Amino acid sequence: MMRLYFRAKLAIFALIMKLFADIGNSLVKASVSDGSGLRPVYQGPAESGRVTDSLKDLEIDGGMWCSVRSVGETLVSLFDSLGVTRLTAGTPVPIRNCYLTPETLGMDRLAAAVGAWSIRKGGNLLVVDAGTAVTFDMVTADGEYIGGNIAPGIDLRFKALHEHTGALPLVGRDGLTPMFGRNTEEAIRSGVIRGLNSELDGYIALLKREYKPLFVFLTGGDSHFFDLKGKSGTFVVPNLVLTGLESIFRYNE
Repeated sequence: MMRLYFRAKLAIFALIMKLFADIGNSLVKASVSDGSGLRPVYQGPAESGRVTDSLKDLEIDGGMWCSVRSVGETLVSLFDSLGVTRLTAGTPVPIRNCYLTPETLGMDRLAAAVGAWSIRKGGNLLVVDAGTAVTFDMVTADGEYIGGNIAPGIDLRFKALHEHTGALPLVGRDGLTPMFGRNTEEAIRSGVIRGLNSELDGYIALLKREYKPLFVFLTGGDSHFFDLKGKSGTFVVPNLVLTGLESIFRYNE
């Protein structure tokens, strides 16, 4: 009986999870971990009811979340009730943050940088997060986050061409992207998607001259639009921000 009792106690303990949530401009992504790896549990709108439903069969005790925008009080209260803390500019992280205005740095960018560092510690890392905006961030082999750049994402580029011109249509992302568009729709789609790939190629070529070796991490919902053929040292990590949040959380435990 005593053995069964301890087995039951261990089973209950094994169900205790840490929650990690990334609230982006478009979606909330959340995963849980018992220390053996992240398991996705939710991806959708920032609605506390839906997030709560995704966690109803789990025992959550602690974790970390970050956001690039204002968050409703109900969702904040949910995280507070579960002991899930918010990543802020004042949270200790395992890399040196050299950003001149750390309070204005998007915490998703910092978390992604830490996530890449946790995977490839000691390397020169270019971290590319392709979402509503596309961010390019750099971590040196010395573990210093030295900053990065922000550019419009794919959908923002399509919308900008349509809304700030007199005749260009709003084009979707699905379709042909020839080297040179044979009609206006193809010209816009190729210009946006090929242009974004050329940006990445430019960053890689520039940084490889100064930082050797260079490892590139791609994440975000639109990372699949990047052409990775011939780009050695490139890794696609779908939930790099969540990986970074877990690494920061464990660093502070």
